[in-house]
Amino acid sequence: MSLKKNRLFSLPIFLLWAAFSIGQNTINTAQKTYQDSTLTTLYKKLELLKTTTDNDSIAKNSLRLIKNYTSKDLKNNYTDALFDLINYCEDIHNPECLIEAYILVGIQFKRKDLYLESLAYYNKAEELSSSREKRDFKWRIYTNKGLLLREILEIELARENYKKSLSYVDSTNSFRKGTSFLNMSSTFEEVKDHDSMVYYGKKAFEILKEYPHRELHFIAAVNNLAYGHIKQNELDKAFKLIADNIDLNKDKKNTNNTFPSYFYNTLGELNQKFKEYDTAIYYYNKSLDTIDNESPPSNIKNLNNLSEIYEIKGDLKLAIKYLRAKEKYLEKFDQIRLKREIARSQFNQVLHKKNKIITKLREENLVTNKKAYNTKLTTLGVGLTSLFIILIFLAIHQKSRLKISYLNEEIGLTRLKSLKSIMNPHFLFNSFNTLQSFILQKNKFEASEHMRQLSQLIRKVLSNSESLYINFNDELEIIETYVDLENKRFDNQFELEKIIDEDLIKLNPRIPSMIIQPHIENAVIHGLECKKIKKLKLSFQKKNNIIQCIIEDNGIGRRKSAELKKAGKRKHLSITSKNTSERISILRKIGYQKTSLKVKDLFDDHNQPNGTKIIINLPIIN
Repeated sequence: MSLKKNRLFSLPIFLLWAAFSIGQNTINTAQKTYQDSTLTTLYKKLELLKTTTDNDSIAKNSLRLIKNYTSKDLKNNYTDALFDLINYCEDIHNPECLIEAYILVGIQFKRKDLYLESLAYYNKAEELSSSREKRDFKWRIYTNKGLLLREILEIELARENYKKSLSYVDSTNSFRKGTSFLNMSSTFEEVKDHDSMVYYGKKAFEILKEYPHRELHFIAAVNNLAYGHIKQNELDKAFKLIADNIDLNKDKKNTNNTFPSYFYNTLGELNQKFKEYDTAIYYYNKSLDTIDNESPPSNIKNLNNLSEIYEIKGDLKLAIKYLRAKEKYLEKFDQIRLKREIARSQFNQVLHKKNKIITKLREENLVTNKKAYNTKLTTLGVGLTSLFIILIFLAIHQKSRLKISYLNEEIGLTRLKSLKSIMNPHFLFNSFNTLQSFILQKNKFEASEHMRQLSQLIRKVLSNSESLYINFNDELEIIETYVDLENKRFDNQFELEKIIDEDLIKLNPRIPSMIIQPHIENAVIHGLECKKIKKLKLSFQKKNNIIQCIIEDNGIGRRKSAELKKAGKRKHLSITSKNTSERISILRKIGYQKTSLKVKDLFDDHNQPNGTKIIINLPIIN
């Protein structure tokens, strides 16, 4: 019968927490009596097994008996019986018995929320099984470790263990392969990777559908796949999957719960998405009513979703009731979560110490290997080789010292020349003339602003004069301030165009200092001063590990400027090109080979001089 057509009305609302509290003492007393009688029966059977003289048979049958009890009775504690068995297995030197017992102890400790103790016994079993050929041990160890790690929210490590378990699945045991895929599918729910959840859920489903007698595993595979489809908003796929593979009528005919809590929750969510609210309520309540209460996160979702549904239906009283029930459950669940978080923290501390020890051992091993290798070398010729190396080192060191001394001397001279270039009297005289003009015009604001810019420029230049390098943004600020001051001198006649790569401003790399500004000064004094229309274009672009600066003006050109200089009409003599060449030569000597300067004369359509274009390639200093 289809899921949509077979709708039932919600059961009467019950107070879940009140039901748990009523008769709790009676339940605990009855449970204690049951546990005592069960343990007594087990011990009697174990003692009976010891009447035989075959030690291996005693160990094998004891394991089988305890495994049977622990798998059927999840609430009882069998660690004492297991420790007795461990001692017995050690006495008879039976490693396979020990591995089995360690795994069972790990399971028992996990049920008691003793996570680190559980992990310690799984690790013991893993270490002991490393020399054993049985793949069965490895699969069970990694599967159980994965379940434990997932519970303490170490999802990535849990998934790694599930992947390891896959590599130990025998080709004849596809059920275990399906179980490993199912476990991996579950790890993607926490990280909300529903595509991966569906992918592994589908693999698990295709295998486990061949095992109808393993009903709970198959239901879990259907659940994971359907839940993934729901989260992908593929509701029809989820509906068809459940309708085709699970007989929901069996649950309707049975007063007891037929399915696990998480599956009822998935059914509730699917019906809620279909807006079949009464059926959704029915399944959420069935999920809450699961006796073992084995899925706390499902119950939180149940209570939350029930509250949402009743709010939609307009029954605010019930909506608030379920919301309060959720809050109460969260208080209880927070204690469980806190315990798991503490276990997770302790686990990470242990893992950190373990990794530290492994790293130290590796380092010690490397040192030992290196010493062992060195001892294999013959001592023949060591003295001569050492002497030869020392002589080469001294020669290189002396050469480097001379080279560094020479470069430092050159750097000092070029720095001084650059400083003279930028702070030449001609520029300062013109700047003070402009300042005087503002004062005579009683333009206090412009005078103050001009003085601020001039002092800022001088301070910036002097503060960077000691360094061969400067940050790009600082160099850009010096250039912009200089151009602004010169523009004021020419009554803002410049048509200034700036093209600056945004990446350069964000990266703010280091570049050689005091190279660009003198060329801009050249363009202004020797090119634009005599022009009525003054055009200046500045461009900065990043190309790999190089900054390309282009300075272009529409001035009179280099030939006309040289004629004026020769005629004595220009007193200011530019040393820019020579000084820049010296700086570039130094940069190349210290390894920056791509540094370059190129000057091009520009001509108009009638082949008349129409300005100058300077291309400077500056290295980004690492």
